[in-house]
Formats: sequence, C-alpha cells, structure tokens
Amino acid sequence: MPEPHWKVLRRRTIYDSPWVRLHRDDVRLPDGTVIDGHHVVDVPRPAVGVVPVAHDRRILLIQHYRFITDTTNWEIPGGGIDAGEEVLAAASRELLEESGHAAEHVEYLGHYFPSNGVSTQQFHVCVARDVRRVGEIIDTNEVMQTRLFDTAEVREMLQRNELHDGLTLTALLWYFARLSD
Repeated sequence: MPEPHWKVLRRRTIYDSPWVRLHRDDVRLPDGTVIDGHHVVDVPRPAVGVVPVAHDRRILLIQHYRFITDTTNWEIPGGGIDAGEEVLAAASRELLEESGHAAEHVEYLGHYFPSNGVSTQQFHVCVARDVRRVGEIIDTNEVMQTRLFDTAEVREMLQRNELHDGLTLTALLWYFARLSD
C-alpha cells in the first residue's frame, strides 16, 4: 500500500533572508514517483489582515500602492505578525499604523494558506468593530489614504472585480459570509 503523504527526501535552501526562503525539495509521491526539485517558498512570518467596521457598518479601506504589481488598490489594513505577538494585538497594531484608527472590539475569523501548493505563507483574518480615528496614519510609506465605504459599495467593488489583493478579497468575502449567519 502506498504511503498516503508526500515525503520530503532532501531539502536544499537556495535563498534565505528574514522575509523569505526558497527551498528545492526532492519529494516522493504516494504512488512512489519522485519529483526532483519541487520549489517551496517559505515565508517564516505569518501575516494578519483586519476588516475595520465603523459603528454605522461602513468599512474602512486603505489605498495602497504596490510596486511589485505597479498597481494602486483599496485594501484592508494588514501586515506581518511580530515574533511573540498575538494575532489580535497584531491586527490592532496594523489597523492603527495603516489607518490611524482603533477598534472597540477585535474578533478572530480564522486563517488560511493563500498558495499552499508552493508556499508556506499564512494569513490570519480579523474583524475590528466600532473603529474610530484616534490619530494620523503612521505608515505613510505604504498607505496613500483611507476611506469609509458603505457595505453596498464594497459589495459592488467585489462584483466589478475592482479589488485585487488576495488577503482583502478573502477577508471581505469571509466577513460578508458571516453577516448572513
């Protein structure tokens, strides 16, 4: 009977930095086939995204320029979780840094792996309720502006494919799915 899982026979690290590692793995599949050189992108630091919701149910989004794709998009606040930092604390910190807002309550929705066929990257998703402005945007290198959107506007943006960030898409769809419970 074949082994039920892929088995790593050999791992070679091709590149290593605090942000990302690239491994070249030789693996045996359950049917005995060996893949010589399956590449794995190892992202050692998990990230968190937070859907900020105001008391009137409007959703706060940040406008972000991404040099990697040369695009400007509306996104939810998010970023890396520091070593030893709790997910909810990271969500609150990212909300404050990227929007100048704080929340009365932060709730955990869950986590996922956005590209688990090639990457270890892990995203956690939270909802921040009753957000209010408490200061200025701290992370001015990343965030261009903030704006509160009506729920209907955000749903229309989703339907028109105007939001392109994977963490934002997943978090908003998860948030809307929870509203129907």
